[in-house]
Amino acid sequence: MILATDFDGTLVDSYTIIPSIYEKIKEELDLNNGFVDAMLMIEELGDFFGIFERGKWIRFIIKDNPDFIIEQYWKIRTKNQIILPDTIEFLEKIKNKVDLYMVTSTDDTKDIKIKRIKETRLDKYFKDILIYGSEEYKNIQDALLYLKDIDSNLYYIDDKNTNLSKISIKINLYKKVYYPPYPLRLAWRYPEINYPRIINMFELKNYINISI
Repeated sequence: MILATDFDGTLVDSYTIIPSIYEKIKEELDLNNGFVDAMLMIEELGDFFGIFERGKWIRFIIKDNPDFIIEQYWKIRTKNQIILPDTIEFLEKIKNKVDLYMVTSTDDTKDIKIKRIKETRLDKYFKDILIYGSEEYKNIQDALLYLKDIDSNLYYIDDKNTNLSKISIKINLYKKVYYPPYPLRLAWRYPEINYPRIINMFELKNYINISI
């Protein structure tokens, strides 16, 4: 049996800090009022359409030393990401009962995502980390197909409706209930999906035939 999980919004909250990141950028560069709200809307659209390269947006909008801003964005977001309350206890309980894999999207680069994951030290629980949106796995379905070839008894949990809706292969899917500090939370609300909703990771015991 394989249990695969997403990272952001499923195991870790790295979204709550994002408004503060853009507020800091606004103050440092003396940008117009409305900048923070505008950037949160761009973040939201990026998540909804699956465009994860923040560097592209920032280089387009900020012409004065954008590389420094991009570096600061990821530095602050990494430093302030918070492991969600049930994550470690759940992983400790289940680590010897299933094969754990992480399936998650790239950030600006694959290396940035790996660095963020390692910063939490959660990587020690997982047999492997599959980053899609990279050369190895084009999309989430490619990554999950790879895992299904290893073991057809595959479970996957993700917080975004958009991600879950892109999975057409026959596996067990679950939605982790999480919503970021965005105006509309589009990727977390649409399209409508009909999968079991998990508020606490331990609720998976109601669907997976193992004791945790």
